[in-house]
Amino acid sequence: MIVSTCLANSSQDDIARPPTWGETLRVALFWANTKNWDKKPSSLYWTLVFVLLKIVGTIGGYRGRANFARQSGLQPLLEKRSAAQAVVDASAEAFSGRFPEVATKLQSTTTNDASPADSAVAVILPAFARTDNDVAELSGTLRALAAQTRVPDAVIVVDDASPLDLSPAFSTWPDATSIATVRMQRNTGPAGARSVGLRLLRRWAKGRRVVACFTDSDAAPHARWCEAMMSAQRAYPGIISGPTLSLTPSHTGRFHDHFGNLNGRWTWDDLPGVLLYGCTCNFSMDLGVLGEIEFDPIFSRPGFEDIELCWRARQEKGVLTRFCEGARVYHEYDRGLTGLYKQFWKYGNTEPVMAWMHPTFSFQGSRSVTQGFQDPRLQVLRNSIPDGQEKAAANALRKLCSLFDGPEPVPSASSS
Repeated sequence: MIVSTCLANSSQDDIARPPTWGETLRVALFWANTKNWDKKPSSLYWTLVFVLLKIVGTIGGYRGRANFARQSGLQPLLEKRSAAQAVVDASAEAFSGRFPEVATKLQSTTTNDASPADSAVAVILPAFARTDNDVAELSGTLRALAAQTRVPDAVIVVDDASPLDLSPAFSTWPDATSIATVRMQRNTGPAGARSVGLRLLRRWAKGRRVVACFTDSDAAPHARWCEAMMSAQRAYPGIISGPTLSLTPSHTGRFHDHFGNLNGRWTWDDLPGVLLYGCTCNFSMDLGVLGEIEFDPIFSRPGFEDIELCWRARQEKGVLTRFCEGARVYHEYDRGLTGLYKQFWKYGNTEPVMAWMHPTFSFQGSRSVTQGFQDPRLQVLRNSIPDGQEKAAANALRKLCSLFDGPEPVPSASSS
């Protein structure tokens, strides 16, 4: 049945089998059918554009899966993982004694018995620059972080062995005592780079309560992003993820916004506000709750490393991923049909790895999170409250509803 073929995750049984072109085209046509979308655009023009982009993206994803299946099996992948883990270990160790000012700032910001309200906040920012434009995008991300209403106590930029010098971007950050610039000994992908940042942050803030926020070097967090993340972590310590919106009104940007491709997904099996996973371009973790968890460097390309961590945290630690509408990030997407194809190719190329690691994980039955998301599970919860218990449930509902509040306007400099 084609519906189950399209919605189910890859299984361990067919990891080694590349999808045929016939299967690829059948699935692409399935997703091009607007009846299979959670919502349709009001405009015929955008409907036709999104149909085309759905076909291109689906073909890209299935061709990525086919490429993975044509590789020489899991053994080389495991060997690469071992080599990447060695790079993570060596890179973290090489920088552990550097940036004492950052460590001092983290140690002085909070105490070892701090409440979530008094946690330090640090941003871990993996970066890989091939072009001058990539360096300029990193500058823009640092500029957006410097403009936060809750300025991070520390920013850790992890250069994933870029061929270009990133230092011109670092001058954008106004406080040299609160930024650490780390370089990987070899490129491992963003999973390994984020793990180096996590390991250094835990070491420098040892014994202190800290929330680690993650975004990408081609993203611009809203000015209240850190503030919103901290507020959500106070209510629900663990993993928080917010909506990621297009930075520009491009066709691919509108496409991603419409389908919520970087916003995580939700299922009816979970409570209101809980996501199946969150995306690391807009992500935070309370390190006191998550312990020593790191991203698995088996993912050498962007895609599924965040899904895998969220699922592992859920299965092994009982930590759920929750949504926060106020924690918004604006992302620069690859443009054009080629850019979209390549993006979904990367996702398809890593999805079988996730299926091999976690055969019980599935997208089946999950729904998208789009701009202005109002969780329908909230209304179901309200309707299920027994008569006479409304007052007792009011505080819990108010706490849940706060996750769906958008960010308040930020006063301009001229009005302050």
